[in-house]
Amino acid sequence: MKRIASISLLPAVLLAAAACMLASCKSKGGTGDFNNAGGKPYEIVVSIDQELWDGEVGDTLRSVLLEPIPMFNQVEPHFDVSRVTPGALKDLVLRHRNILIVQVTPTVSEPASVARYNVYARPQVIVTLTAPDNNSMVRYLADNRRELQQLFEMTERDRAVENNRKYGEKGIDREIRNLFGIEANVPRGFSIKGRSGDDFLWVGNDVRTATQGLVIYSYPYSGADDFTPEQLVRQRNAFTGRIPGPSDGSFMATEDYIEPTVEYIRIDGRPWARMSGFWYVENDYMGGPFVNYSTVDRATGRVIAFDCFVYSPKDPKRNLMRQLEHIVYTVKFPAASPSEAE
Repeated sequence: MKRIASISLLPAVLLAAAACMLASCKSKGGTGDFNNAGGKPYEIVVSIDQELWDGEVGDTLRSVLLEPIPMFNQVEPHFDVSRVTPGALKDLVLRHRNILIVQVTPTVSEPASVARYNVYARPQVIVTLTAPDNNSMVRYLADNRRELQQLFEMTERDRAVENNRKYGEKGIDREIRNLFGIEANVPRGFSIKGRSGDDFLWVGNDVRTATQGLVIYSYPYSGADDFTPEQLVRQRNAFTGRIPGPSDGSFMATEDYIEPTVEYIRIDGRPWARMSGFWYVENDYMGGPFVNYSTVDRATGRVIAFDCFVYSPKDPKRNLMRQLEHIVYTVKFPAASPSEAE
């Protein structure tokens, strides 16, 4: 079915988006299911008048969608943007996975947002922003910049989670379950690179001139101090140091000339520490960004960490890193209640 969320504030649209994705909303036309959506992950088609695009509205919109991702050693935007005029929003363009329509019209009294799902293709989201004048549209975009980013990020993430659960590497999923007692779904194409004891699993994927790595590790939980930045880095170094480098005596470590940043978030009600920073190989010349997610498994009294890292000196890293982060959103702790974790 088609799902439409129509409210005046983007945070509410985000809640509707989550409800729709969790319900696996489907869309059917008169002759059956629509075609698969086109476009690449994190690519958005923006429909907007030329005058608006060339003015302050366009400047503000670009600052939101093309904002650089933090803690990347090369400048990469949150999204790739393709702009079309309203008259060009037809045919194959209407089947794109992510569409943002920006309209300034005196027929509305205040700024508003509408999110529609699977209208012309599946999976698809079409977000329409309306405002009575340019100034109110600029303010609305500025006030809701993070919410707009999150809406498209969440939609892409939920697509990836669904694909991982359906088509992922079942053998790796079983290995994770056997070692750590949790459920997680790893994308197709990944393979096991190394194991060490019953507290360390390294999986990876080599793509052209880039490498994706995911290390899952666990250690006894000793208290809230385990989630300070210093302790998170110390534990990370202890475990990623088990990853051998390309030359004798080389191993992965965490860069300290730029301190990692830590934010505390919730995923499906469970608290996680999300740490972003840079890694390097001691005694060699490799490095790149990492994102580390850590939480407590109360059933076992252990901290579980998912460390995502990318090596891609020539090619963009954004989609490679986000594919790794999407794995964390598939994690289930069947024996523990989210409310029990700190």
